[in-house]
Amino acid sequence: MYLLLDIGNTREKAALVKQGKVTALPQLAPENLAKLPLKAIYYASVASQEKVAVIKQLLGLEHLPWRQVHAEARAYGVSSIYQQPQTLGVDRWLAMLGSQLLFPAARVMIVDAGTAVTIDWLGEDGQHNGGWIIPGLKMQQHAVVKNTAKVFNSEMFNGRLEPGEDTVTCLQNGCLASVLGAIRLGWQQNPCQKLLLTGGDSKFLKPYLTDLPLIVEPLLIFHGLSRYIDM
Repeated sequence: MYLLLDIGNTREKAALVKQGKVTALPQLAPENLAKLPLKAIYYASVASQEKVAVIKQLLGLEHLPWRQVHAEARAYGVSSIYQQPQTLGVDRWLAMLGSQLLFPAARVMIVDAGTAVTIDWLGEDGQHNGGWIIPGLKMQQHAVVKNTAKVFNSEMFNGRLEPGEDTVTCLQNGCLASVLGAIRLGWQQNPCQKLLLTGGDSKFLKPYLTDLPLIVEPLLIFHGLSRYIDM
């Protein structure tokens, strides 16, 4: 059994791999991890090495091998379009590896809706055909509130694709429309066989994309990360 970690600047997500099957791990509780027959930890991180060291200590797993994964020029049938592949976000790289694993020889548009929304196109041959990065729903709302004097928001997101009738709904609906608009425009410019959606804000976007060949895969990045496991 292996532990997979996606370490961000604000939080960590985890999954387990047993006999090739990837399952989500909702809580990173040291007392629960201690009971598992873990062989190694594979992780991707955009956080500092100091934070990784703290996590190792907190989880009580310092005695196990920790193997960090980085974006590469090519691996497992996927090729990066970046001239400096190491500058591609590792989350985007792993999402493409996961996509190619789950849907080999398919032309896929990958949308990862998190703090930022990333859109990437992957060809049937595993070639990355470029992508977009735009602010996510929360980031957009925060930017507007922070940089204007009379726009305010609420903690709960309830955006809908309709004109708002007060400041909060105008803001939230507008941010939702901007993200969905980018996805729609991307699809219009480069339609694919599948639209693969992942990330924490997928639940807000899914209802408005059902007319497309949509697949929601919450564990997409972990499927990509699992390919690095040295069985």
